[in-house]
Amino acid sequence: MRARDMKDRPSPVVMFNMGQNNVMQKPAQKQLGALVAPHLETLYRMAYRLVRNTADAQDLVQDTCVAACNNLASLAAADSPLRWLLRVQHNRFIDGHRRRGRSPIVPAEESAEVDEVASDLPEPSQIVQQFQDLQLLEQAFLQLDPVERMLLSLRAEEYDLPAIEAITGISRSVLSVRLHRARVRLARNIADMHREAGGIRHIRSRT
Repeated sequence: MRARDMKDRPSPVVMFNMGQNNVMQKPAQKQLGALVAPHLETLYRMAYRLVRNTADAQDLVQDTCVAACNNLASLAAADSPLRWLLRVQHNRFIDGHRRRGRSPIVPAEESAEVDEVASDLPEPSQIVQQFQDLQLLEQAFLQLDPVERMLLSLRAEEYDLPAIEAITGISRSVLSVRLHRARVRLARNIADMHREAGGIRHIRSRT
């Protein structure tokens, strides 16, 4: 996350207070604070990974806080409040894209018998290391569908497959394939944009 975006955003406390239901009784507010406030930094970091801009990340975190207010009993009963919150944030993110029709959503539950994804591209990590233009990298990431962005963001946060299954509802039998496809698609997007950028620079050098 860029320093400018961290500096410009409201503090976690401000974002949490904006999401709270003002008519809640004080004991409920205290319980909500104990369950949500410790995880606000993680929620914002994940939200920013997904949307890549401060305003939309704030909105996504606030939507998640509102859902926590409205479903306090469910949150309190969860084995892991953070996973509960991340799952709500995941659902809000996917639903928002569906409403806006920004990109097609691949159904979360796919057959385990999926075709292997063959690619002669270099490993995504190798391409990313070679390709240092952050702006183009972010554009390549934003070309992925929302589920792919969520999966890669969760892996970047070092969640393992069981945790990702619990958060997204995608069965573990297809998660590895979905993650592989997302990495390959990101690598392809980066490579395509790198070639385009190289072509533009070549044209400019001749003019």
